[in-house]
Amino acid sequence: MFKFKQGFNFIRPLSRKLRKNGFDYTLVIRNGKVAVYEQWYTENMKYYEVFIIKVKPATIFKGKEIPEREVSPADSDFGVTAWSYWNLQDAIRKLVELIRNMNAIGHNK
Repeated sequence: MFKFKQGFNFIRPLSRKLRKNGFDYTLVIRNGKVAVYEQWYTENMKYYEVFIIKVKPATIFKGKEIPEREVSPADSDFGVTAWSYWNLQDAIRKLVELIRNMNAIGHNK
């Protein structure tokens, strides 16, 4: 965690709006470590991505300190910790499934 001078720890949260692989994403709903983002594929076509939010550790890059931060899924995460759906209803079903599973094992805090 990034430590402020006052002693507070902070994980930089995932933004409500993302730009990745040439697409814009907007947060639809988030519960703990699980989120649904809307992705506009074309002007008339959108998808919904559901994923477990991961945290990257703090690091130093080119001499600059980068704090611990939440990140969107890598392409390799799809089918493992991230899924894509054509409609919001299916995306919400997956979100609820993930929340239930994570709560059952105590991992959605």
